[in-house]
Amino acid sequence: MEDQRTKFEFVETLHRENKKQNQVIGSAGYLYFDPYKPPINAVFVKVAGQNAKTVFERNCAVTDGVVLRPWTYLFSQQKDFPNLPQDTELRKGIWCLCYDHFEHDLKEWTTLVNNDYYDELKLPIKIRDGCLNDFWLNSIRDLISCVRRIHSKGLYHGGLRDRTNHVFVDKCLKIININGSLDEFESYEKREKEKKKDITGLLWMLDNWFESIVRGGKRNWPECDAFFTHAKYVDTLGLGYKDFVDKVEGHPFLLSPDDRMHLFDVYERKRIDATTCQDVKHALTSSDFDKFKNWNSASTLASMDSHMLGVYHYNPNRKSTSHNPNHHKFTTYGGGVKDLLRYLRNLNHHYHEQKLVVSMEDVDRRVRTQFGGFLEQLYKHL
Repeated sequence: MEDQRTKFEFVETLHRENKKQNQVIGSAGYLYFDPYKPPINAVFVKVAGQNAKTVFERNCAVTDGVVLRPWTYLFSQQKDFPNLPQDTELRKGIWCLCYDHFEHDLKEWTTLVNNDYYDELKLPIKIRDGCLNDFWLNSIRDLISCVRRIHSKGLYHGGLRDRTNHVFVDKCLKIININGSLDEFESYEKREKEKKKDITGLLWMLDNWFESIVRGGKRNWPECDAFFTHAKYVDTLGLGYKDFVDKVEGHPFLLSPDDRMHLFDVYERKRIDATTCQDVKHALTSSDFDKFKNWNSASTLASMDSHMLGVYHYNPNRKSTSHNPNHHKFTTYGGGVKDLLRYLRNLNHHYHEQKLVVSMEDVDRRVRTQFGGFLEQLYKHL
């Protein structure tokens, strides 16, 4: 499908010349349900003619805050301009879905941003030393959850690779043009494959979108690059639809600082649980963790801030003295990877139980600075 809100410039020129406003078809307009009441500001989105009614009905079947539901569908033609070529869509007619007004779709917005447009809510995309802007963090999670809910209605989208199917309404990123029914597929396996195809299509679109809008590309943003590398890796594991989506949606890149730090607690509990400890022990032997061996070298400890170092030296079995309140006889950590996991679990607990004066955002940032990639590898293997 072509860009959905294509402008017909030659028609606009004739419109300016002859002032026949009622004879011009455009992408934006007003919808009247009552001639005596105010109109609804609307956008008319072009769809393939044979699909207009079907797409309308399928969008209306999903009651979801992330799906922009259309008001109606309609067919429009333009025949009054003598200079209009016979083969143009305006003469042949265009099927449209009528949506509430949205300012931009993702394709248009990206073009604007790459031409120095600034959007205070959505920019910068990368914040806090590698974190994802809250708008995009919430929006991407909402998109994935929304697609799952579309599937739960027996539908699939079929066009999530197209940036024009993602639109901005107020302070939200929404989906338009749900196109397919899972009843089209005879077997359970084919339906699951199509559902997974929706998610991989969305991830493909986001991967290319980040590459196009992040200065220097994703390689200059390790956390972002790790997320899409992980999504591609998970796609090779042969997981079922639900497990695949769960493993993508729960990635640290899409979590808040507090939720990221909480994962260390989750993995440490698995490490000491009799039913899962062998799995964790085996995972930590992977070469992916080699760079985290000897994590508590003298140079690393020297680069830690006072809060991280205080937790490192904390010994609950030895009381501080008034002469030297920070003195401890010994530390309790070795240089192995499991000790790093235990330390980061303790760091998270100290924040919540000992009320560290720094914010969780600062704790998370310092962990990612000191031990960048460690949580992502834990998530990959566990």
